[in-house]
Amino acid sequence: MTIRASDHLPHEMTEDQYLQLPEGVAREIEVVHGHVIVCESPVPEHNRVARRLAGSMEELPSTEPCIRVETDIDVVLWRIPKFTFRRPDVTVYRCLPERGAKPEAGDALIVVEVSSPSTAAEDFLDKKAQYARAGIPLYLVVVLDTEFDIEEVREFRLDAHAAEYRLHRDGFVRLEHVVLGDISFADLVR
Repeated sequence: MTIRASDHLPHEMTEDQYLQLPEGVAREIEVVHGHVIVCESPVPEHNRVARRLAGSMEELPSTEPCIRVETDIDVVLWRIPKFTFRRPDVTVYRCLPERGAKPEAGDALIVVEVSSPSTAAEDFLDKKAQYARAGIPLYLVVVLDTEFDIEEVREFRLDAHAAEYRLHRDGFVRLEHVVLGDISFADLVR
């Protein structure tokens, strides 16, 4: 059994403590309501889908004057009452004026999680609620089956009262918010 640096982390952490971590340790965790969550390394197929989706989204026209599309970047959801950040598989956010700055929830326009059977509960319950609470307008979940093929894409749009969603089962992702266009499932899993 390999012991990683994250095995010796405290159960709770402030933003200042997180910022002082070595990069290699920081990449292994997320912090939710001040609690440290150790993240497992995803399988290559998961990363491939996220990377290809980000690339496809970056190539599509946008309703915003300037956006960035990144994979696996920290997004601070809130600091009060306790520091919370997540690292979505893909984040579309408004361009930031300062080079090297990371987006916060108010900058994020779309967040995407690539979900497998082992992460589905967290992606559809915890993260969905957290992203909605943070006010992120659009949350996409790309659902992978046990063979790492795309089963479906669920779209959650934030409204004033609740998150409502539309299922995409047509073999493509149709984007109609911020990023405009269709992306074929086949292009993401080839």
